Amino acid sequence: MKPSRTRRVRILYLLLVILIGISVVPLWIYTSNMTDRNREYLETQENILQSTTSQSLAREISLYLENLQQRLKEFFEEVVPLAASMDGSKYGSDPRLREALQQMVTDWPMALYATVLNTEARGVQAGGYNAAGDAFLRKALEAAFIAARQGTLYQSDPITVVRNGKSEPVMVWARPITSGNDFRGMVAVVVTLAPVLERLEETRRTGLEAYIVDNSGRLVASNRPDNVPGKDMVNVPIVQMFLAWRGAARATETRKFPLAEGGNTIEMLGTYSPIQNVNWGVIVQKRLSDAYFVVDEMRRRTVGWGIVVILLNVVVAIFAAKSVTKPLESLTRTARSFAQREYTERADVRSRIEEVAELAEGFNLAGQEIQNRINDLERAAKENRQLFMESIEMIAAAVDAKDPYTKGHTKRVSQYSVILGRELGLSDDEVEKILISATLHDVGKIGVEDRVLKKPGVLTNEEFDLMKRHTVMGFEIVRQVKQLAEMLPGIRWHHEALNGKGYPDGVTGDELPLMVRIISVADTFDAVTTDRPYQKGRDFPQALEILRKHAGTKYDPIVVDALHAAYTKGDLRGQETRRQTLESVPQPTA
Repeated sequence: MKPSRTRRVRILYLLLVILIGISVVPLWIYTSNMTDRNREYLETQENILQSTTSQSLAREISLYLENLQQRLKEFFEEVVPLAASMDGSKYGSDPRLREALQQMVTDWPMALYATVLNTEARGVQAGGYNAAGDAFLRKALEAAFIAARQGTLYQSDPITVVRNGKSEPVMVWARPITSGNDFRGMVAVVVTLAPVLERLEETRRTGLEAYIVDNSGRLVASNRPDNVPGKDMVNVPIVQMFLAWRGAARATETRKFPLAEGGNTIEMLGTYSPIQNVNWGVIVQKRLSDAYFVVDEMRRRTVGWGIVVILLNVVVAIFAAKSVTKPLESLTRTARSFAQREYTERADVRSRIEEVAELAEGFNLAGQEIQNRINDLERAAKENRQLFMESIEMIAAAVDAKDPYTKGHTKRVSQYSVILGRELGLSDDEVEKILISATLHDVGKIGVEDRVLKKPGVLTNEEFDLMKRHTVMGFEIVRQVKQLAEMLPGIRWHHEALNGKGYPDGVTGDELPLMVRIISVADTFDAVTTDRPYQKGRDFPQALEILRKHAGTKYDPIVVDALHAAYTKGDLRGQETRRQTLESVPQPTA
Protein backbone atom coordinates (compact mmCIF):
# COMPACT_ATOMS: atom_id res chain seq x y z
CA MET A 1 0.00 0.00 0.00
CA LYS A 2 1.39 3.38 -0.98
CA PRO A 3 1.99 5.54 2.10
CA SER A 4 -0.16 8.64 2.25
CA ARG A 5 1.66 11.96 1.83
CA THR A 6 1.29 14.47 4.66
CA ARG A 7 -0.78 17.41 3.53
CA ARG A 8 1.24 20.60 3.60
CA VAL A 9 0.50 24.28 3.28
CA ARG A 10 2.76 27.08 2.09
CA ILE A 11 4.39 29.20 4.78
CA LEU A 12 3.52 32.39 2.87
CA TYR A 13 -0.23 31.90 3.40
CA LEU A 14 0.20 31.11 7.09
CA LEU A 15 2.34 34.18 7.75
CA LEU A 16 -0.14 36.44 5.97
CA VAL A 17 -2.96 35.18 8.22
CA ILE A 18 -0.86 35.83 11.37
CA LEU A 19 0.29 39.33 10.34
CA ILE A 20 -3.19 40.47 9.33
CA GLY A 21 -4.71 38.94 12.47
CA ILE A 22 -2.55 40.66 15.08
CA SER A 23 -2.65 44.13 13.38
CA VAL A 24 0.54 45.36 14.96
CA VAL A 25 1.29 48.14 12.52
CA PRO A 26 -1.89 50.20 13.09
CA LEU A 27 -1.48 49.99 16.84
CA TRP A 28 2.17 51.03 16.60
CA ILE A 29 1.35 54.03 14.41
CA TYR A 30 -1.34 55.17 16.84
CA THR A 31 0.99 54.80 19.83
CA SER A 32 3.81 56.68 18.11
CA ASN A 33 1.56 59.59 17.11
CA MET A 34 0.12 59.94 20.61
CA THR A 35 3.56 59.76 22.17
CA ASP A 36 5.00 62.38 19.83
CA ARG A 37 2.12 64.77 20.52
CA ASN A 38 2.48 64.41 24.25
CA ARG A 39 6.25 64.81 24.05
CA GLU A 40 5.88 68.07 22.14
CA TYR A 41 3.35 69.33 24.67
CA LEU A 42 5.50 68.40 27.67
CA GLU A 43 8.60 69.86 26.04
CA THR A 44 6.76 73.16 25.63
CA GLN A 45 5.60 73.04 29.25
CA GLU A 46 9.11 72.23 30.49
CA ASN A 47 10.53 75.14 28.49
CA ILE A 48 7.93 77.46 30.03
CA LEU A 49 8.69 76.13 33.53
CA GLN A 50 12.43 76.63 33.13
CA SER A 51 12.02 80.10 31.61
CA THR A 52 9.62 81.17 34.36
CA THR A 53 11.84 79.76 37.09
CA SER A 54 15.06 81.31 35.79
CA GLN A 55 13.44 84.72 35.22
CA SER A 56 11.90 84.66 38.69
CA LEU A 57 15.24 83.74 40.26
CA ALA A 58 17.04 86.43 38.27
CA ARG A 59 14.57 89.13 39.40
CA GLU A 60 14.68 88.07 43.06
CA ILE A 61 18.47 87.85 43.12
CA SER A 62 18.73 91.18 41.31
CA LEU A 63 16.48 92.81 43.94
CA TYR A 64 18.49 91.19 46.73
CA LEU A 65 21.80 92.43 45.28
CA GLU A 66 20.37 95.93 44.72
CA ASN A 67 19.23 96.03 48.34
CA LEU A 68 22.60 94.74 49.46
CA GLN A 69 24.50 97.33 47.43
CA GLN A 70 22.21 100.13 48.64
CA ARG A 71 22.71 99.08 52.25
CA LEU A 72 26.49 98.97 51.76
CA LYS A 73 26.45 102.35 50.07
CA GLU A 74 24.65 103.89 53.04
CA PHE A 75 27.08 102.24 55.44
CA PHE A 76 30.15 103.42 53.52
CA GLU A 77 28.75 106.98 53.24
CA GLU A 78 28.32 106.99 57.03
CA VAL A 79 31.63 105.45 58.06
CA VAL A 80 34.09 106.72 55.42
CA PRO A 81 33.65 110.48 56.26
CA LEU A 82 33.80 109.68 59.99
CA ALA A 83 37.05 107.73 59.60
CA ALA A 84 38.54 110.31 57.26
CA SER A 85 38.01 113.04 59.84
CA MET A 86 40.16 111.42 62.54
CA ASP A 87 43.70 110.18 62.98
CA GLY A 88 44.19 106.66 61.70
CA SER A 89 46.02 105.64 64.84
CA LYS A 90 42.77 106.16 66.81
CA TYR A 91 40.61 103.85 64.68
CA GLY A 92 40.96 101.03 67.15
CA SER A 93 39.94 103.11 70.16
CA ASP A 94 37.32 105.43 68.75
CA PRO A 95 33.86 104.53 70.20
CA ARG A 96 31.99 106.12 67.27
CA LEU A 97 33.61 103.80 64.71
CA ARG A 98 33.13 100.78 66.94
CA GLU A 99 29.46 101.69 67.47
CA ALA A 100 28.88 102.20 63.72
CA LEU A 101 30.42 98.83 62.88
CA GLN A 102 28.58 97.04 65.68
CA GLN A 103 25.27 98.57 64.64
CA MET A 104 25.92 97.45 61.06
CA VAL A 105 26.41 93.76 61.91
CA THR A 106 23.64 93.82 64.55
CA ASP A 107 20.91 95.48 62.50
CA TRP A 108 21.75 93.73 59.23
CA PRO A 109 22.14 89.91 59.55
CA MET A 110 23.60 89.72 56.05
CA ALA A 111 26.78 91.45 57.28
CA LEU A 112 28.96 88.81 58.93
CA TYR A 113 31.96 91.02 59.55
CA ALA A 114 32.89 94.73 59.24
CA THR A 115 36.23 96.45 59.77
CA VAL A 116 37.95 99.85 59.51
CA LEU A 117 41.73 99.72 59.02
CA ASN A 118 44.35 102.47 58.95
CA THR A 119 47.35 102.63 56.64
CA GLU A 120 49.12 100.02 58.75
CA ALA A 121 46.18 97.61 58.43
CA ARG A 122 45.23 98.11 62.06
CA GLY A 123 41.93 99.30 63.41
CA VAL A 124 38.56 98.16 64.68
CA GLN A 125 36.31 95.29 63.69
CA ALA A 126 32.88 93.87 64.56
CA GLY A 127 30.82 90.78 63.78
CA GLY A 128 30.23 87.27 65.00
CA TYR A 129 32.38 85.63 62.30
CA ASN A 130 36.18 85.46 62.55
CA ALA A 131 37.08 86.55 59.03
CA ALA A 132 40.79 86.78 59.83
CA GLY A 133 40.76 83.08 60.80
CA ASP A 134 39.64 81.98 57.33
CA ALA A 135 42.58 81.73 54.91
CA PHE A 136 40.52 82.57 51.80
CA LEU A 137 38.75 85.53 53.44
CA ARG A 138 42.06 86.80 54.77
CA LYS A 139 43.50 86.79 51.26
CA ALA A 140 40.41 88.61 49.95
CA LEU A 141 40.77 91.30 52.67
CA GLU A 142 44.45 91.67 51.78
CA ALA A 143 43.49 92.10 48.11
CA ALA A 144 40.86 94.67 49.16
CA PHE A 145 43.47 96.61 51.15
CA ILE A 146 45.80 96.71 48.13
CA ALA A 147 42.94 97.96 45.94
CA ALA A 148 42.12 100.62 48.57
CA ARG A 149 45.72 101.84 48.52
CA GLN A 150 45.31 102.31 44.77
CA GLY A 151 42.14 104.32 45.39
CA THR A 152 39.69 101.82 43.86
CA LEU A 153 36.56 100.12 45.12
CA TYR A 154 36.78 96.38 45.67
CA GLN A 155 34.27 93.56 45.21
CA SER A 156 35.52 89.98 45.58
CA ASP A 157 34.40 86.85 43.80
CA PRO A 158 32.15 84.58 45.89
CA ILE A 159 34.08 82.67 48.56
CA THR A 160 32.88 79.52 50.33
CA VAL A 161 33.07 79.58 54.13
CA VAL A 162 31.83 77.13 56.74
CA ARG A 163 29.47 78.69 59.28
CA ASN A 164 27.35 76.83 61.81
CA GLY A 165 28.45 73.56 60.22
CA LYS A 166 27.22 74.52 56.74
CA SER A 167 28.94 75.90 53.66
CA GLU A 168 27.73 79.23 52.35
CA PRO A 169 29.00 81.75 49.80
CA VAL A 170 30.17 85.21 50.96
CA MET A 171 31.64 88.29 49.27
CA VAL A 172 33.90 91.11 50.39
CA TRP A 173 33.07 94.76 49.59
CA ALA A 174 35.59 97.46 50.43
CA ARG A 175 36.06 101.21 49.93
CA PRO A 176 39.20 103.32 50.50
CA ILE A 177 39.32 106.06 53.17
CA THR A 178 40.94 109.20 51.79
CA SER A 179 41.45 112.75 52.88
CA GLY A 180 42.18 114.84 49.83
CA ASN A 181 44.73 112.81 47.97
CA ASP A 182 46.00 111.07 51.09
CA PHE A 183 45.21 107.41 51.71
CA ARG A 184 43.95 107.00 55.28
CA GLY A 185 42.76 103.38 55.32
CA MET A 186 39.95 101.05 54.26
CA VAL A 187 36.39 100.11 55.22
CA ALA A 188 35.42 96.51 54.41
CA VAL A 189 32.34 94.35 54.93
CA VAL A 190 31.91 90.58 54.52
CA VAL A 191 28.37 89.90 53.30
CA THR A 192 26.69 86.48 53.04
CA LEU A 193 24.85 85.25 49.95
CA ALA A 194 23.02 82.60 51.99
CA PRO A 195 19.54 83.95 51.02
CA VAL A 196 20.52 83.52 47.36
CA LEU A 197 21.63 79.96 48.05
CA GLU A 198 18.40 79.23 49.94
CA ARG A 199 16.36 80.50 47.03
CA LEU A 200 18.29 78.28 44.63
CA GLU A 201 17.78 75.26 46.87
CA GLU A 202 14.01 75.83 46.77
CA THR A 203 14.06 75.03 43.06
CA ARG A 204 15.26 71.49 43.80
CA ARG A 205 11.68 70.63 44.74
CA THR A 206 10.79 70.93 41.07
CA GLY A 207 13.72 68.69 40.09
CA LEU A 208 15.72 71.56 38.60
CA GLU A 209 19.42 72.13 39.07
CA ALA A 210 19.99 75.87 39.52
CA TYR A 211 23.19 77.87 39.81
CA ILE A 212 24.62 81.35 39.23
CA VAL A 213 27.74 82.19 37.20
CA ASP A 214 29.55 85.51 36.86
CA ASN A 215 30.53 87.10 33.54
CA SER A 216 33.72 85.01 33.39
CA GLY A 217 31.92 81.70 33.81
CA ARG A 218 32.84 81.03 37.43
CA LEU A 219 30.30 79.63 39.85
CA VAL A 220 28.77 82.06 42.34
CA ALA A 221 26.28 79.72 44.05
CA SER A 222 24.57 76.40 43.32
CA ASN A 223 21.87 74.16 44.78
CA ARG A 224 24.19 71.16 44.29
CA PRO A 225 26.43 70.52 47.33
CA ASP A 226 29.31 69.27 45.16
CA ASN A 227 29.49 72.57 43.24
CA VAL A 228 31.52 75.11 45.22
CA PRO A 229 31.80 78.84 44.43
CA GLY A 230 34.70 79.65 42.15
CA LYS A 231 34.38 76.48 40.06
CA ASP A 232 35.01 77.03 36.36
CA MET A 233 31.77 76.33 34.46
CA VAL A 234 32.95 77.49 31.03
CA ASN A 235 32.83 73.97 29.61
CA VAL A 236 29.05 73.73 30.15
CA PRO A 237 27.35 74.56 26.79
CA ILE A 238 24.48 76.56 28.34
CA VAL A 239 27.03 78.69 30.23
CA GLN A 240 28.90 79.24 26.96
CA MET A 241 25.70 80.58 25.40
CA PHE A 242 25.34 83.08 28.26
CA LEU A 243 29.01 84.13 28.06
CA ALA A 244 28.75 84.65 24.29
CA TRP A 245 26.88 87.90 25.05
CA ARG A 246 29.97 89.22 26.92
CA GLY A 247 27.90 90.62 29.76
CA ALA A 248 25.29 92.17 27.44
CA ALA A 249 22.64 89.43 27.69
CA ARG A 250 19.18 90.91 28.17
CA ALA A 251 16.86 88.00 27.36
CA THR A 252 16.14 84.46 28.53
CA GLU A 253 17.10 81.52 26.29
CA THR A 254 16.32 77.77 26.54
CA ARG A 255 18.30 75.12 24.71
CA LYS A 256 19.02 71.39 24.64
CA PHE A 257 22.69 70.55 25.08
CA PRO A 258 25.01 67.60 25.82
CA LEU A 259 26.74 67.63 29.21
CA ALA A 260 29.90 65.57 29.83
CA GLU A 261 29.83 64.20 33.36
CA GLY A 262 31.78 61.31 34.87
CA GLY A 263 32.99 60.08 31.49
CA ASN A 264 29.42 59.97 30.12
CA THR A 265 27.47 62.39 27.94
CA ILE A 266 24.05 63.37 29.30
CA GLU A 267 21.41 65.14 27.23
CA MET A 268 20.16 68.18 29.13
CA LEU A 269 17.54 70.93 28.79
CA GLY A 270 18.73 74.26 30.20
CA THR A 271 17.78 77.96 30.44
CA TYR A 272 19.78 81.06 31.31
CA SER A 273 18.50 84.48 32.46
CA PRO A 274 20.75 87.51 33.07
CA ILE A 275 20.95 89.34 36.42
CA GLN A 276 21.19 92.83 35.03
CA ASN A 277 22.87 94.90 37.73
CA VAL A 278 25.89 92.58 38.22
CA ASN A 279 26.19 90.88 34.79
CA TRP A 280 25.66 87.48 36.37
CA GLY A 281 23.53 84.71 34.91
CA VAL A 282 21.03 82.32 36.49
CA ILE A 283 21.13 78.83 34.96
CA VAL A 284 18.45 76.18 35.49
CA GLN A 285 18.75 72.76 33.85
CA LYS A 286 17.38 69.23 33.97
CA ARG A 287 18.11 65.91 32.33
CA LEU A 288 15.94 65.29 29.29
CA SER A 289 15.11 61.85 30.66
CA ASP A 290 13.70 63.49 33.82
CA ALA A 291 12.02 66.32 31.93
CA TYR A 292 10.13 63.84 29.75
CA PHE A 293 9.50 61.23 32.41
CA VAL A 294 5.73 61.67 32.19
CA VAL A 295 5.59 61.10 28.46
CA ASP A 296 7.89 58.09 28.80
CA GLU A 297 5.58 56.71 31.47
CA MET A 298 2.62 57.31 29.18
CA ARG A 299 4.45 55.51 26.40
CA ARG A 300 5.14 52.54 28.66
CA ARG A 301 1.47 52.32 29.62
CA THR A 302 0.36 52.62 26.03
CA VAL A 303 2.78 49.91 25.00
CA GLY A 304 1.54 47.78 27.90
CA TRP A 305 -2.06 48.01 26.77
CA GLY A 306 -0.93 47.46 23.21
CA ILE A 307 0.77 44.24 24.24
CA VAL A 308 -2.49 43.05 25.79
CA VAL A 309 -4.31 43.69 22.52
CA ILE A 310 -1.55 41.99 20.57
CA LEU A 311 -1.68 38.96 22.84
CA LEU A 312 -5.42 38.65 22.24
CA ASN A 313 -4.77 38.62 18.50
CA VAL A 314 -1.90 36.18 18.91
CA VAL A 315 -4.17 33.70 20.72
CA VAL A 316 -6.19 33.42 17.50
CA ALA A 317 -3.07 32.46 15.53
CA ILE A 318 -1.27 30.44 18.24
CA PHE A 319 -1.98 26.99 16.79
CA ALA A 320 -0.91 28.06 13.31
CA ALA A 321 2.27 29.57 14.74
CA LYS A 322 3.18 26.29 16.44
CA SER A 323 3.13 24.52 13.10
CA VAL A 324 5.81 27.02 11.99
CA THR A 325 7.96 27.39 15.09
CA LYS A 326 8.37 23.72 15.96
CA PRO A 327 10.03 22.62 12.69
CA LEU A 328 11.97 25.88 12.54
CA GLU A 329 13.35 25.21 16.01
CA SER A 330 14.50 21.81 14.80
CA LEU A 331 16.17 23.45 11.80
CA THR A 332 17.79 26.00 14.08
CA ARG A 333 19.25 23.29 16.31
CA THR A 334 20.59 21.49 13.27
CA ALA A 335 22.11 24.70 11.85
CA ARG A 336 23.79 25.45 15.19
CA SER A 337 25.22 21.93 15.29
CA PHE A 338 26.59 22.41 11.78
CA ALA A 339 28.14 25.75 12.82
CA GLN A 340 29.86 23.92 15.70
CA ARG A 341 31.08 21.22 13.31
CA GLU A 342 28.73 18.64 14.77
CA TYR A 343 27.16 17.05 11.71
CA THR A 344 25.38 14.17 13.45
CA GLU A 345 22.30 16.27 14.39
CA ARG A 346 19.28 15.70 12.15
CA ALA A 347 16.31 17.99 11.54
CA ASP A 348 12.70 16.78 11.99
CA VAL A 349 11.10 16.44 8.56
CA ARG A 350 7.59 15.76 9.92
CA SER A 351 6.09 19.15 9.07
CA ARG A 352 2.93 20.21 7.26
CA ILE A 353 4.77 23.15 5.74
CA GLU A 354 6.16 22.02 2.41
CA GLU A 355 9.12 24.40 2.23
CA VAL A 356 10.20 23.62 5.81
CA ALA A 357 10.02 19.85 5.26
CA GLU A 358 12.05 20.08 2.05
CA LEU A 359 14.59 22.33 3.75
CA ALA A 360 14.91 19.85 6.65
CA GLU A 361 15.50 17.00 4.21
CA GLY A 362 18.18 19.08 2.49
CA PHE A 363 19.83 19.85 5.85
CA ASN A 364 19.89 16.16 6.74
CA LEU A 365 21.37 15.11 3.39
CA ALA A 366 24.01 17.86 3.58
CA GLY A 367 24.88 16.93 7.17
CA GLN A 368 25.29 13.26 6.29
CA GLU A 369 27.45 14.06 3.27
CA ILE A 370 29.64 16.46 5.26
CA GLN A 371 30.01 13.92 8.08
CA ASN A 372 31.07 11.25 5.59
CA ARG A 373 33.65 13.58 4.05
CA ILE A 374 34.97 14.55 7.48
CA ASN A 375 35.29 10.90 8.49
CA ASP A 376 37.23 10.21 5.28
CA LEU A 377 39.49 13.22 5.84
CA GLU A 378 40.15 12.33 9.47
CA ARG A 379 40.96 8.76 8.54
CA ALA A 380 43.26 9.91 5.73
CA ALA A 381 44.94 12.48 7.99
CA LYS A 382 45.49 9.85 10.70
CA GLU A 383 46.96 7.43 8.14
CA ASN A 384 49.18 10.15 6.64
CA ARG A 385 50.46 11.16 10.05
CA GLN A 386 51.13 7.54 10.96
CA LEU A 387 52.95 7.05 7.67
CA PHE A 388 54.89 10.27 8.24
CA MET A 389 55.99 9.28 11.76
CA GLU A 390 56.86 5.73 10.65
CA SER A 391 58.94 7.14 7.78
CA ILE A 392 60.84 9.40 10.15
CA GLU A 393 61.39 6.55 12.61
CA MET A 394 62.52 4.34 9.74
CA ILE A 395 65.11 6.92 8.70
CA ALA A 396 66.29 7.26 12.29
CA ALA A 397 66.49 3.46 12.64
CA ALA A 398 68.58 3.33 9.47
CA VAL A 399 71.00 5.84 10.94
CA ASP A 400 71.19 3.93 14.25
CA ALA A 401 71.80 0.71 12.33
CA LYS A 402 74.78 2.30 10.61
CA ASP A 403 76.39 3.16 13.96
CA PRO A 404 76.72 -0.07 16.02
CA TYR A 405 77.67 1.84 19.17
CA THR A 406 74.54 4.00 19.39
CA LYS A 407 71.79 1.45 18.82
CA GLY A 408 68.46 2.81 20.06
CA HIS A 409 70.02 6.23 20.73
CA THR A 410 67.56 8.17 18.58
CA LYS A 411 64.49 6.56 20.16
CA ARG A 412 65.77 7.20 23.69
CA VAL A 413 66.64 10.85 22.91
CA SER A 414 63.12 11.29 21.51
CA GLN A 415 61.58 9.80 24.65
CA TYR A 416 63.68 11.99 26.94
CA SER A 417 62.84 15.09 24.85
CA VAL A 418 59.10 14.40 25.08
CA ILE A 419 59.35 13.93 28.86
CA LEU A 420 61.23 17.25 29.16
CA GLY A 421 58.74 19.09 26.94
CA ARG A 422 55.81 17.92 29.07
CA GLU A 423 57.66 18.67 32.31
CA LEU A 424 58.20 22.24 31.06
CA GLY A 425 54.48 22.61 30.37
CA LEU A 426 54.66 22.84 26.58
CA SER A 427 51.57 22.28 24.45
CA ASP A 428 50.94 18.99 22.63
CA ASP A 429 51.73 20.68 19.32
CA GLU A 430 55.11 21.94 20.58
CA VAL A 431 55.93 18.54 22.12
CA GLU A 432 55.21 16.84 18.79
CA LYS A 433 57.57 19.22 16.96
CA ILE A 434 60.29 18.43 19.51
CA LEU A 435 59.61 14.68 19.07
CA ILE A 436 60.08 14.93 15.28
CA SER A 437 63.20 17.10 15.58
CA ALA A 438 64.72 14.72 18.19
CA THR A 439 63.94 11.72 16.00
CA LEU A 440 65.80 13.34 13.08
CA HIS A 441 68.56 15.03 15.09
CA ASP A 442 71.29 12.56 13.97
CA VAL A 443 70.00 11.95 10.43
CA GLY A 444 73.14 13.65 9.10
CA LYS A 445 75.25 10.69 10.30
CA ILE A 446 74.04 8.86 7.22
CA GLY A 447 76.59 10.93 5.34
CA VAL A 448 79.51 10.28 7.70
CA GLU A 449 82.12 7.79 6.48
CA ASP A 450 81.91 4.35 8.08
CA ARG A 451 85.56 4.41 9.06
CA VAL A 452 84.79 7.39 11.30
CA LEU A 453 81.31 6.42 12.43
CA LYS A 454 82.22 2.82 13.30
CA LYS A 455 85.66 3.47 14.77
CA PRO A 456 85.80 1.65 18.14
CA GLY A 457 88.27 4.03 19.74
CA VAL A 458 88.63 7.73 20.39
CA LEU A 459 88.44 9.88 17.24
CA THR A 460 91.36 11.98 16.04
CA ASN A 461 90.88 15.72 15.57
CA GLU A 462 90.46 15.21 11.85
CA GLU A 463 87.96 12.42 12.38
CA PHE A 464 86.09 14.45 14.95
CA ASP A 465 85.84 17.34 12.46
CA LEU A 466 84.28 14.91 9.99
CA MET A 467 81.90 13.64 12.67
CA LYS A 468 80.81 17.21 13.55
CA ARG A 469 79.64 17.69 9.97
CA HIS A 470 76.65 15.43 10.65
CA THR A 471 74.71 18.40 12.11
CA VAL A 472 75.06 20.45 8.91
CA MET A 473 74.44 17.44 6.66
CA GLY A 474 71.32 16.58 8.60
CA PHE A 475 70.16 20.21 8.28
CA GLU A 476 70.72 20.16 4.51
CA ILE A 477 68.86 16.86 4.14
CA VAL A 478 65.79 17.84 6.17
CA ARG A 479 65.42 21.38 4.92
CA GLN A 480 64.34 20.00 1.55
CA VAL A 481 61.00 19.19 3.24
CA LYS A 482 59.05 22.42 3.82
CA GLN A 483 56.77 20.82 6.43
CA LEU A 484 59.83 20.19 8.64
CA ALA A 485 61.10 23.77 8.62
CA GLU A 486 60.24 24.33 12.30
CA MET A 487 62.26 21.25 13.33
CA LEU A 488 65.54 22.38 11.67
CA PRO A 489 67.04 24.19 14.74
CA GLY A 490 67.07 20.96 16.78
CA ILE A 491 68.83 19.11 13.94
CA ARG A 492 71.54 21.71 13.24
CA TRP A 493 72.19 23.06 16.74
CA HIS A 494 71.74 20.13 19.14
CA HIS A 495 75.51 20.21 19.79
CA GLU A 496 75.61 23.98 20.45
CA ALA A 497 76.27 25.28 23.99
CA LEU A 498 75.04 28.31 25.94
CA ASN A 499 78.60 29.65 26.18
CA GLY A 500 79.03 29.54 22.39
CA LYS A 501 81.66 26.76 22.43
CA GLY A 502 79.47 24.24 20.65
CA TYR A 503 79.27 23.44 16.95
CA PRO A 504 78.65 24.01 14.08
CA ASP A 505 77.80 27.75 14.35
CA GLY A 506 78.86 28.75 17.86
CA VAL A 507 75.39 30.06 18.68
CA THR A 508 75.08 31.41 22.24
CA GLY A 509 72.54 32.14 24.99
CA ASP A 510 69.06 33.26 24.04
CA GLU A 511 69.79 32.62 20.34
CA LEU A 512 69.22 28.93 21.03
CA PRO A 513 65.50 27.98 20.86
CA LEU A 514 63.98 25.93 23.69
CA MET A 515 63.67 22.98 21.29
CA VAL A 516 67.47 22.95 20.84
CA ARG A 517 68.13 23.20 24.60
CA ILE A 518 65.79 20.28 25.32
CA ILE A 519 67.28 17.99 22.63
CA SER A 520 70.82 18.95 23.72
CA VAL A 521 70.17 17.85 27.32
CA ALA A 522 68.35 14.68 26.21
CA ASP A 523 71.16 13.79 23.74
CA THR A 524 73.89 14.29 26.35
CA PHE A 525 71.95 12.40 29.04
CA ASP A 526 71.61 9.35 26.78
CA ALA A 527 75.25 9.55 25.69
CA VAL A 528 76.44 9.63 29.31
CA THR A 529 74.18 6.73 30.40
CA THR A 530 75.04 4.48 27.42
CA ASP A 531 78.10 2.23 27.10
CA ARG A 532 80.50 3.41 24.41
CA PRO A 533 83.84 1.92 23.29
CA TYR A 534 85.68 4.75 24.98
CA GLN A 535 83.59 4.99 28.16
CA LYS A 536 81.38 3.02 30.49
CA GLY A 537 77.80 4.33 30.81
CA ARG A 538 76.98 6.08 34.08
CA ASP A 539 73.90 5.42 36.15
CA PHE A 540 71.09 8.02 36.04
CA PRO A 541 71.92 9.91 39.30
CA GLN A 542 75.57 10.29 38.21
CA ALA A 543 74.53 11.49 34.75
CA LEU A 544 72.17 14.04 36.32
CA GLU A 545 75.00 15.41 38.47
CA ILE A 546 77.26 15.71 35.40
CA LEU A 547 74.57 17.73 33.62
CA ARG A 548 74.05 19.93 36.67
CA LYS A 549 77.80 20.75 36.79
CA HIS A 550 77.61 22.09 33.25
CA ALA A 551 74.24 23.82 33.68
CA GLY A 552 74.51 27.50 32.79
CA THR A 553 77.63 27.03 30.63
CA LYS A 554 76.75 24.27 28.17
CA TYR A 555 73.16 23.41 29.10
CA ASP A 556 70.09 25.39 30.04
CA PRO A 557 69.72 25.13 33.85
CA ILE A 558 65.92 25.22 33.57
CA VAL A 559 65.93 22.19 31.27
CA VAL A 560 68.42 20.39 33.52
CA ASP A 561 66.17 21.09 36.53
CA ALA A 562 63.21 19.73 34.57
CA LEU A 563 65.14 16.49 33.95
CA HIS A 564 65.89 16.22 37.68
CA ALA A 565 62.20 16.81 38.46
CA ALA A 566 61.10 14.16 35.94
CA TYR A 567 63.54 11.64 37.46
CA THR A 568 62.34 12.44 40.99
CA LYS A 569 58.71 11.91 39.96
CA GLY A 570 59.59 8.57 38.34
CA ASP A 571 59.04 9.61 34.72
CA LEU A 572 62.42 8.05 33.77
CA ARG A 573 61.83 4.82 35.66
CA GLY A 574 61.08 2.83 32.51
CA GLN A 575 64.32 3.89 30.80
CA GLU A 576 66.35 3.32 33.95
CA THR A 577 64.86 -0.16 34.43
CA ARG A 578 65.69 -1.02 30.82
CA ARG A 579 69.32 0.02 31.32
CA GLN A 580 69.65 -1.96 34.53
CA THR A 581 68.17 -5.00 32.77
CA LEU A 582 70.71 -4.72 29.97
CA GLU A 583 73.57 -4.45 32.45
CA SER A 584 72.40 -7.60 34.28
CA VAL A 585 72.39 -9.68 31.07
CA PRO A 586 75.87 -11.15 30.33
CA GLN A 587 77.23 -9.86 27.04
CA PRO A 588 78.80 -12.33 24.61
CA THR A 589 82.59 -12.18 24.41
CA ALA A 590 84.32 -11.72 21.13
